Amino acid sequence: MLDILRGTPVWVYAVFLMVTYYGLVACFKNYESRRSLKLTPMIFIAISLVSLTFTQGILIPVSAYTLGLLMGGFLAGRVYSYGAVKREGERLVIDGSVKVLVVYWVFFAWRYYNGYQVAIHPELAQQIYVIAWSSLGAGLINGLIMGRSLRLLRFFRPA
Repeated sequence: MLDILRGTPVWVYAVFLMVTYYGLVACFKNYESRRSLKLTPMIFIAISLVSLTFTQGILIPVSAYTLGLLMGGFLAGRVYSYGAVKREGERLVIDGSVKVLVVYWVFFAWRYYNGYQVAIHPELAQQIYVIAWSSLGAGLINGLIMGRSLRLLRFFRPA
């Protein structure tokens, strides 16, 4: 295990620290703007879409990703609580929760694991089940992020 960590590029640690920072901020009472609620899911989705593997065609990775996205969006409605959200002008006041930190860490771990497996076993990276599994997991995690943002954006609707 220590060999894996030693071989990890420095930029990966920087990404982990950034993801951890934003997750820790979400653990405490914080403010969310409409802009951040729109931008955050787009960033995560863009990272995932760029990393999908299309060597076996486009149908399986896009279908698995879409299924994961829908499942994650459904779970976001059940996992996150929205009862204590208050609107103050053009931003929302949200009570802290460790759930966002956990989802961000899962996203990081999923991406790290997939990158590690491709580096160690490049022959498996082209297998249909690996492509489908990777796409499904990326979609699920992004669905959680996107579902939370969409649900919070509802608070900006006029009453």
